[in-house]
Amino acid sequence: MRFRRTMIMLLLLCAPGCSFFSRSQSRFYSLDRIAPASVTAARGLPVAIEGVELPPGLDRREVVLRQADHQLQIRSAEQWSASLQPLVLHTLAFDLAARLPEGMVILPGAAKPLAPTRSIDVVLEELAAGPGNTVVLDGRWVLRENNRADVTHHERITIEVTSLDSANIATGMSQAVAALADRMAAELGR
Repeated sequence: MRFRRTMIMLLLLCAPGCSFFSRSQSRFYSLDRIAPASVTAARGLPVAIEGVELPPGLDRREVVLRQADHQLQIRSAEQWSASLQPLVLHTLAFDLAARLPEGMVILPGAAKPLAPTRSIDVVLEELAAGPGNTVVLDGRWVLRENNRADVTHHERITIEVTSLDSANIATGMSQAVAALADRMAAELGR
């Protein structure tokens, strides 16, 4: 009788763990830096991207797809390698640094010089794929410099993708972030 009770207890304890084996493996994606066509000749003070703000609901580990009727599809088995916000911040900073002369961009985590610098704040209203085969980046970036008025820029970038699988979404988002870096570099080069 005791053996039977022990076996039943073991089965009850192991049963919930069985669902672990039936789960599909997660796939992880990252944003890639995209090399520029050329380096922009920029003048002025070095610049740092101080922050990137993403729309609520999209700054998460899971890949998100916009659907019709204001719905989101959250792909829990397909995830970013980190929350989307730090991925966008680092990718944008390194893409911008590749487009400007060396030393013009203060990269995330680097010590800021004692000399005056400029800063950029980015607020994205949209950075998502779907419902069509597109990735849309829509938002504003503000260039700040001491003793000058802030300069705000609005950018809308649409990237066509062949399908809405997560790998194509990652590629499309990488291209959209690179296009934003292109536009920032062009403005900083003026």
